[in-house]
Amino acid sequence: MSEIIVDSVKKLILNILENLKIPERMINPLYYVILTAFVLLVCASLELFGRWVILSLFYKITKHSKRLIFSLLKKHRLLSRIIHLITPFIISIFSSAFGKAESWVSHAVTIYVIILLIVILDAALSIIDDIYRTHEVSKKRPIKSFLQVIEIIIVIVFVIVVVSSWINENPIVLLSGIGAFAAVISIIFKDSILGFVAGIQLTSDDMIRIGDWIEMPRFAVDGIVTDISLISVKVENFDNTTTSVPAYALVSDSFKNWRSMKLSGSRRIKRAIYIDMSSITFCSEEMLSSFAKIEYLKPYISEKQKEFERNRSKQGPDISSVSRRQKLTNIGVFRIYLERYLSNLPKIREDMTILVRQLPAENRGLPMEICAFTSETEWIPYENVQSDIFDHIYAIAPAFGLRLFQEPTGFDMHKG
Repeated sequence: MSEIIVDSVKKLILNILENLKIPERMINPLYYVILTAFVLLVCASLELFGRWVILSLFYKITKHSKRLIFSLLKKHRLLSRIIHLITPFIISIFSSAFGKAESWVSHAVTIYVIILLIVILDAALSIIDDIYRTHEVSKKRPIKSFLQVIEIIIVIVFVIVVVSSWINENPIVLLSGIGAFAAVISIIFKDSILGFVAGIQLTSDDMIRIGDWIEMPRFAVDGIVTDISLISVKVENFDNTTTSVPAYALVSDSFKNWRSMKLSGSRRIKRAIYIDMSSITFCSEEMLSSFAKIEYLKPYISEKQKEFERNRSKQGPDISSVSRRQKLTNIGVFRIYLERYLSNLPKIREDMTILVRQLPAENRGLPMEICAFTSETEWIPYENVQSDIFDHIYAIAPAFGLRLFQEPTGFDMHKG
């Protein structure tokens, strides 16, 4: 059927040229020009028909469909790329009409088809990746890097096919000689090779997933992983900037992954306040009476007073008042208060560490470190819980006769 159409077009063009009494030396050039224009016109007409009629009708029919595949076909333009195959198909039909130029036309069509197949493959792999991302396992085992490796391999094979078609050589012969170019290929694709190996390590060891919050100070990374590709990992930072980190850097360098924090449902609060050491003193009877009125301290003070009475009865009446007071200090009572205050907060995990401890004294005073775990793991709720805790600590410290340290300011000098 195609041969009949080609012969009819060929005869039609030649008849037209003869009827127009074109000089014989101009017939062949004009024939090829008219034939080329005719073929291109047919290709353009069929492609426009496919785009404006077939594709438009398809998109209208599937516009209100909830199936993901239809939206992905439109997003990655897979069907429109397939329609491009009409052009090489039509040209290949009429290639025999070009006479001696047939081989050149066939080579050009082959190259064009391979380029189109690569573009179509890219769209198809993108659709596969997008569909895979809708499943929860994609966060743990992303496949984008593997799909990119498949695409690179296919592109290399296609290039070999193109070269072999131009030089009329068997592709297997070229493949057998590719080992000679291994060094060059390893240099050209160094990042891809390193990234591929790193990608396998990252996914097989479950070091990173899409959606993980990671920190990597060397690359100014502090945000959520949004994409894992063959050679890079894309991170959306909390300042709305995006950073691309080489995949192999995540294997060769250290980084912090906050995933386990989210999975545990807890986030650590660890911060120190500085106590002015000159405000640390033994508790007087008035102070103990005042502390005993605090709900969190009432059992503790009562127990300590009973303990003091037992010790005093054992030690006799000659024990000095100073010795009796040495066992309780305002900072010690404050530390117990903070422990029980934290234990009674609803958003502090009681099943995890709650610690209030003293660190070695510094020139800024005596550091008292608060360490606990809150059930709030998101940034803003976590900061709110932490701020509420330290708001209370700063406000309650003077009630224990303690002063918090801060560097002197101009206001302090003026006040003095």
